[in-house]
This record gives sequence, C-alpha cells and structure tokens, in this order.
Amino acid sequence: MSGNLIQLARRDAKFFVTNGGFEESITMTTPSADKTISLTGFATKHFINFDSDGLPINSKNVHICIDENILISQGYPLRNAKDEVHLKGHIISYPDSTGNVKKYVVRENFPDETLGLIVCILNDYKD
Repeated sequence: MSGNLIQLARRDAKFFVTNGGFEESITMTTPSADKTISLTGFATKHFINFDSDGLPINSKNVHICIDENILISQGYPLRNAKDEVHLKGHIISYPDSTGNVKKYVVRENFPDETLGLIVCILNDYKD
C-alpha cells in the first residue's frame, strides 16, 4: 500500500510542477552550449528574503522546480561522475510576468529523489 501512495505522490507532484496551471516554459542549456532543451516547470522570482536575524530584506530570489524524468527523456546531462545531480553553471531562461525572457545561471541545485523533482536556485546570467 505505501508503495502505491508514493507513486501517487510522485505523479501528483510532477503534474502540478509541469502541467497544473502554474507551469512556465523553461529553456535549459548546458554550460558548454552543446545541448538545449525546452520543458515546463515551476518558476518564481520575487524580491523578499530574510537576513540572519529573520528580518525581511529586499533581495532577489529566483528559482525553478523541474521534473528530472523530463531531462532524462530528452537526453539532457544532469548527473556527474558520482551519479549525483549537478546542474551548477547551466543556463536557464524563462519569461517574467511582463513576458520578457530573462536568462539565469544555476547557482545551486537541490534534488528531491523521493519525488523526482529538482529545485535550482538561480543567479542573473552575465554574458
């Protein structure tokens, strides 16, 4: 029974991230620019963070959440020699609320190997 529940949780989580009405069109490119893919995922950018005392500060926070299986199915390289998810330095672009496409670079990635989702923390991309 619990195996079935985890399968249902994975299915539902991936649905909401990729096709649940809050998804955004995302483009990912390897640091060497030899592979680019398009996919949908959850993307957010806001300007509130918290300092070490827990007080709110005006600071940019940009991240995406994507389905690992989509990257695998499109042959996108996402794991290193230790078979760990490693997307640091990959280039991400997606439109903001005004429709302007912005480019970012992956600063950190946090895979959820229970649900098969990957959260990437992004920085502004500098050409």
